[in-house]
Amino acid sequence: MDDEPTLSLLTFAELPGIGERRLARLQTHARAACIPLARLSALPPAALATELRLPGVAVRRLCDGRVWHVARCAALARRLATAGALLCQPGDAPYPPAWARRAAPPPPLATLYGDPGLARQPSVALLHSRLVSERSVAATLCVTRAAAAEGLTLAVGGMKTPHRIAAATGRALGARRLVVLDRGLLAAFGADLEHEPFGLGPGRSHFDAARTLVLSPFRPDDHAVPRSGRRRDALLAALGDLVVVISARPGGEVERCALAALTRGQPVLAWEDASPALRAAGARRLDAAGLAAGLRRWLPGG
Repeated sequence: MDDEPTLSLLTFAELPGIGERRLARLQTHARAACIPLARLSALPPAALATELRLPGVAVRRLCDGRVWHVARCAALARRLATAGALLCQPGDAPYPPAWARRAAPPPPLATLYGDPGLARQPSVALLHSRLVSERSVAATLCVTRAAAAEGLTLAVGGMKTPHRIAAATGRALGARRLVVLDRGLLAAFGADLEHEPFGLGPGRSHFDAARTLVLSPFRPDDHAVPRSGRRRDALLAALGDLVVVISARPGGEVERCALAALTRGQPVLAWEDASPALRAAGARRLDAAGLAAGLRRWLPGG
C-alpha cells in the first residue's frame, strides 16, 4: 500500500463510531464507484451522513476537526512505518491469504508486524478456552513441540495466559509463529516494538521479525474489550491449515470457531476429550500417540 491510500484508510478507520463493518462498507462503496477513499472523506456533511451513512460523531470529526484528525492519522501512519509495521487491506500483497479466503468477514484493515511471508507457510492454529489447567498446559506443550519439530508455523494468540504459553513455547523452540492480537498493535507493544509483549515472567524477549508475524484487525491504539477475544479466536481459526482445539467450553466461542472451521472444510483436531460436540461434528481426536504419527498427515494434501 502506498502512503496516500494508507492515510485515507486510516482517516476513516480512526473516526469515532467506525468499526469493521462500516469500514468494509466504505471500501466496497469506493470500489463500486471507482472513487478513491480520500475523495469520499472530502464529501459535504449531508453526503457523509446520507450517502456514506456515517454516524453523526464521525461526520462532526471530519467536518469540524478534520485538520487535527488528518494530522493525527498521518503521525500514526509514520509511527507504524518507522517501526516496520504494515497496514494492508484485502487485495494487497502482504494481506494474509487465509484471511481473504476464510475469514467471515475478512478484516478490512489489518496491521502486520514481522515477516508477511510467514502467513503463506503451512500452519497449525491452536485454540484455547480461557481456563488454564495442568492438562491444557501439557497439551499445549506437546502440540507446540510436535508442530515445531515438523517445521510447521504456529498460529497462536498472544495476550491471555493460554495464548502466552503457546506463544512463549513456540519462541523457545525456534518455531515460526503467527500471533493474532485481541487489541491494536501499539496497545499491545506500547512504546517499545523491539521487544514482544506476549511472554511469561519478568522481562521481554527481543522481537524476532524473521520468525514472527503479529497480526491485528483492530485500530493500532485500541485496547481489548470483551468482543475482541471472539474476533481474535475467529481469525486465529481462519489462519490455520490445521486447527487444533486444546480446550473448549461447551457452547463457547472456541467451540463455535472450530465448528465454523469444520464447515469451511478445514481439518480440526480436538485434544483428547476437549469437546464431544466437535467430535460429533467431524473433528478428529488427537492425543500423544496421534502426535507421534505427525501433524502434517492432517494437512490438505498431506
